[in-house]
Order: sequence, then C-alpha cells, then structure tokens
Amino acid sequence: MSKKKKKKKKTALPVNQQATTRSGGITTYYRKGKECHCASKRPAGSTEERDRRRAKRSERQRLLTSVFAFVDRLVKILQRKLVGANSWVPFAKDTSMTAPNLCHKVNGTACDEHGVENFRAFVFSVGWLAVPLYTHVRRDGWTFTLEWRHHGILDETRDNDTLVVGYFYDCLPDAPRVLHLPAVTRAAGTVTFTLPDPEGPGREPLSPETVVHIYPYLASPDTDEYTRSVYLRVPPGADDTLG
Repeated sequence: MSKKKKKKKKTALPVNQQATTRSGGITTYYRKGKECHCASKRPAGSTEERDRRRAKRSERQRLLTSVFAFVDRLVKILQRKLVGANSWVPFAKDTSMTAPNLCHKVNGTACDEHGVENFRAFVFSVGWLAVPLYTHVRRDGWTFTLEWRHHGILDETRDNDTLVVGYFYDCLPDAPRVLHLPAVTRAAGTVTFTLPDPEGPGREPLSPETVVHIYPYLASPDTDEYTRSVYLRVPPGADDTLG
C-alpha cells in the first residue's frame, strides 16, 4: 500500500501592521487588522508647537525637568549596580510603586541637575532590619577600615547578615558605585576593604585627596531583608570615632 502524503498546513501570511497616527486629537491604530480610533492621550500639536511650549517654560520648570531626567538616569545606574543586593525590590512590594520609582522618589530631593547635591540625604538601601552602631572609621589611601557593634535586640540568625557598601567619590556625584562583601558578616564587627575603582569616566586616576562618601548596609543571607544604609563622609587620613 502506498503511504498517504500528509497535507501541509497552510500558514497565513502576516498582516502588514500599519503605523499608529494622531491627528486632531484622535489616535488611529490597528488591532487584528481592523482600524480603530480613540481620543489621544497626548494633546494634538505639531513639533513646532511642542518646541514653542518648551521655549515658554519658566526657569523653575526647566530645572525641575532637568533634575527629574538626571535622577531617572541615576536610578537606572544604581539599580544595575545593586543587582544581588537590591533592597528597593522587596521594599517596594509593600507599596503601590515599582522599585525604580520608589528609589527615585526617595532620592530625588537629594539631587540637582548635575548630580547628588546632598550626600547625607542620599539612600542606597531601605529596610527594617536593625542597623548596627558604627563606632570607628579609618582611611589609608583608598583602603578603609570600618568597625561596628550590635545595637538593639537581635535574633541570633542576624549574625549571618552580610555587608554591602555603596559609595560616591566627591568629584563624581553622578556615579554611584557598590562594593559587595558577601564574606563579611554582621557578627564580624569589623572590615577592611580597598575601593577597586578610584578613577574617572575616562579611567584617569583620581586624586588621593578626594573625599569619599560611603553608605554601608547589611543584607540577609537570602537577600530579601535589609537595613537602611548609613551615611559616612570619609576624608583622606580619617581616623574617627563614631556614635
């Protein structure tokens, strides 16, 4: 007996998707090949009209727009740096906001259009875990020693929380950086670390006289709980008792 040939399934040719257009406050778009219309969310107007509206903005409006755009870029950089120890993600689950939007809202007022203006107000981490009492900071070149002790009543499992250090070089207020130290636990009470990247955007070495702003915080072993970050300004040669 001869084998019956299997019929090939006919495949429909893809429908050419036509572009969405806006005219007179009406948006025309195509859904499943059918033409649809709805009121435009954006006001009708030409590119020239948009440019005229921008030209009429006050200095304050221009500044607010510039700051918002800068913080938006800064948050994107920070979120990439925080991968693996990002407190904004679990914290945002208890709000109606996304992690980037929450980070933007918290840190927006610490910035101007060129970078972080108020380093003390900037926040790398948010959370409910008990913050240790940082007692001493020492700096030798780009090497830092930080000491702390337990503060508050802690469950013994908290000893396994690990250290993360966010930081800015004073001359680079638009470049947040993060140092992950998973081998350093809360129980250790001290850490000595060297910053791996004391250089500018063109890889030019920074002056050893540069002030560094550091923001230590702790993450739980499963990285779903965090302490808030604490701000420390560390000038060259610092050897300061804290608390």
